[in-house]
Amino acid sequence: MVDDKDRAPAVTRAFSVLGFLASKGPSVLADIVEETGINKSTAFYILRTLTSLEAVDYDERMRTYRLGPTLLELGAAASGQYGELALARRYLGELIEKVQATIVIYRRVGLEEISLLDKMERPNRVRITLQPGERIPIQGGSFGRAFLAYESPESLEQVLRHGLQAFTPKSVTDVQAFRDELGRVRERGWAVDHEGYALGISTVAAPVFDSEGRVSLVVAAVGFSNLIDDATAAEYGADLRQVCDRIGAVSAQSRQLSG
Repeated sequence: MVDDKDRAPAVTRAFSVLGFLASKGPSVLADIVEETGINKSTAFYILRTLTSLEAVDYDERMRTYRLGPTLLELGAAASGQYGELALARRYLGELIEKVQATIVIYRRVGLEEISLLDKMERPNRVRITLQPGERIPIQGGSFGRAFLAYESPESLEQVLRHGLQAFTPKSVTDVQAFRDELGRVRERGWAVDHEGYALGISTVAAPVFDSEGRVSLVVAAVGFSNLIDDATAAEYGADLRQVCDRIGAVSAQSRQLSG
């Protein structure tokens, strides 16, 4: 069977270029070619076309390419049309006033990766260097556990088939201990990680469920570990669980009315 993406290779290559620029920032042609594996002349013409559409901006002095203003317009339009994300931002806006943390929203993009969909930051709180669209391993932090706790046994086995990655000295690397933690996530409805993904950082995450009980998004509070002890994590977890249930319920109701 032919993969759908192989039916329009030019589109696939263009998105490979845009994805690289989104993750790496301003880059020269040689770096784009090396990372994407696209032929140099093909990459050049893709970039020239994207530049003419203002989807890519070219700096003649530095000879670098970066994402262009057209993508800002498309991103704003997509954000407005992504009903669940709009709902999440609406209800999380109330929560961010309460917690001493930054709020991040993730979606699943593959078996072993999740992608940052959006973030809500305030001064004097943890700054998230990841930009929307960037991916991280699903094993990382509480956000990955909020997805994996509700994974099918078969998919979970696939994720754990090579063991667990150690991101910091405090990462959980024992597979059985990790499974036990996933059980606790299911029991309470939220996950917590203290410095297992980044030293000095604690995260608390809860899933948003769709009308069929599947995890559609994960919302996490990210803060400095000295401000999030176990008691505070439990408080944030309960708050996130309440907000995520609200997002899921309203989203399901909206879909029913529009359907």
